[in-house]
Amino acid sequence: MSGNSLRVKLDWLGGRRVEATARGNRVVVDQIQDGGGEGKGFRPTELLLSALGSCMMGNIIGFCENMEIPIERFSISVEGVRVESPMRVSEIRVEIDLVGDVPPERVETLKRVAKGCRIHNTLSNPPAIDLDLRVSEGAARAEKA
Repeated sequence: MSGNSLRVKLDWLGGRRVEATARGNRVVVDQIQDGGGEGKGFRPTELLLSALGSCMMGNIIGFCENMEIPIERFSISVEGVRVESPMRVSEIRVEIDLVGDVPPERVETLKRVAKGCRIHNTLSNPPAIDLDLRVSEGAARAEKA
């Protein structure tokens, strides 16, 4: 793998729970109770929205630091609309609340900076997805053989 590669490992914890790990960090993914899960973790779509919001936030923070724009408070709310055919998030709405000494002429620039984040660019220009599936014989099946 090249230096630009990213890797996340996912392990099934039982039920609908999955543990995602990357670089020694972990997050639990689960479905809501109505979806067959226990609701003890983020839903995959919530992780997608979190990735977009945190990426935008990182870009804005970096820009404000570089331009010496002081930030007092900063939050982003991301809302997605799920549809069924095909199952996906069809719309995403991002609301950015920034309190600081932002010059009015920098507001549009901050919007461009937010939209310039890697996750926004990925969602706007979807990557090719290559999928490989390996199936190994389970213990119960091996005992029958």
